[in-house]
Amino acid sequence: MYICFKVKKALVVMIQHNLVKFEASERSNNIAEYSIIHHNVYCLLRYPKYLYMIKRIYGTSEEILLEILLNLGQASASNVIFQSANRLKEANDDGEILDPSALYESFLKLAQDHFVIRCPKLAGNANMQKVPILEVDEKEKFTVPHLEIGPIAKLLKENATQLGDHCDSEIIWRVNHERFDVELRYVILVNAAARRVDATAGELYHLILKLWRECSNPDSPVTNALSFNAIKDAVRKNEGSSPLLLEHFEQYLRVLYEDSSSLISKIGDAGGGQFVLNYATVFENLACASLDSTILERFGSKALRLFRLTRIQKFMEQDQMQSVAMIPAKEAKMFTYKLLEHNFLQIKELKKGTSNFAPVKSFILFHVDLPQVVRTSLEACYKGLFNAVVRQKHELTDNKRLLDKHARLETLLESLRGEGLPEEELAYLSDSMTAAEKSLVARIHSMSDHLTLGQTQADDTILIFESYLKFSSMA
Repeated sequence: MYICFKVKKALVVMIQHNLVKFEASERSNNIAEYSIIHHNVYCLLRYPKYLYMIKRIYGTSEEILLEILLNLGQASASNVIFQSANRLKEANDDGEILDPSALYESFLKLAQDHFVIRCPKLAGNANMQKVPILEVDEKEKFTVPHLEIGPIAKLLKENATQLGDHCDSEIIWRVNHERFDVELRYVILVNAAARRVDATAGELYHLILKLWRECSNPDSPVTNALSFNAIKDAVRKNEGSSPLLLEHFEQYLRVLYEDSSSLISKIGDAGGGQFVLNYATVFENLACASLDSTILERFGSKALRLFRLTRIQKFMEQDQMQSVAMIPAKEAKMFTYKLLEHNFLQIKELKKGTSNFAPVKSFILFHVDLPQVVRTSLEACYKGLFNAVVRQKHELTDNKRLLDKHARLETLLESLRGEGLPEEELAYLSDSMTAAEKSLVARIHSMSDHLTLGQTQADDTILIFESYLKFSSMA
């Protein structure tokens, strides 16, 4: 009974945080089947990115609202606003209470831009089913009801910790992971444009992405067309446009659509030119660049040359590969079979029979099955990310006592320095930790920072591979 209770409690927590879903079994409508939402589980690692993104786009109030909603998993708008107001009141030194109506406006912004979404509620005939059926009206997914701000403000003044029943108790919200995925994809594309050309090109690409987002479905493999004149007007009207962009707009646009990375594709000349974003092509190029980098690091430049040639030529024989790549036969065979062993190359056998009695002649061709290679690399990225997380946790846990001691000492020294304590006494207190301990703390912090950076880079690569697989299946 105790184990059963624990299992139920664990399921409740995971459902509350959108990590598990349930539905009626195909074998019996009276039995519920539970399944993990793999993408939402993985997105737990992206929560810090979510918070940074919202703070950069909107501000601190929206960041607090999102943080509270992430901590609660699912909650009503009133509850999120109440908890956020309490958090902001605690953060203020003078204990000033923020007007809940301002937080309500901030929540409206998050819903209007689809960063938060309504959770499904019980269907009309749900009481007739043993396994409840949940549904949500498409028109209401991002509609925030009018809230009674007065009772919330009154409870805040009374220093209440719980909101209790309120007008929108049955309207529950959660974070919309799909919308954040779209925004993270945009960040990758803008960074790619900035690296490919310069920061001004990244600025222009960011403005064009905004226009595409307003007129296109973000899940469509190709956006709707934008005219040259529409892009130019948007650049002129944008208050943050740099003088360099205004002066050399046409040149930057030409560089972007003529570049081999296909960040922008030109499809016509009407209206000064028609431009689209082909997600399938762009993320294929980004995925290939990531694979090239991986092969270069693991096997060297000669293996990369063989891989690129095979990918460009589609199918190649062994002799053809070594002659075109201008690599000695022995090395070419070694690198070819290394790539084959690690699933970066695939082989296809073609048989050619000359007659019914003569032996069959076969040809072995090497080729790159890009979706398969990307899936293999994606699995390696998952493993690498997991290893980095485990390693970081291990280092911080094993040295927890030393890190806590260092943190307490730094806090004490900062406090005493503010009180004007002489430097001699501060140096004496600082010597309470030996040089070896300080060196170890510095090494742990450096390792932790490198592992955090590695996790961020692995997550960016994972997003590129996932986006490629998603859009290539639609093309």
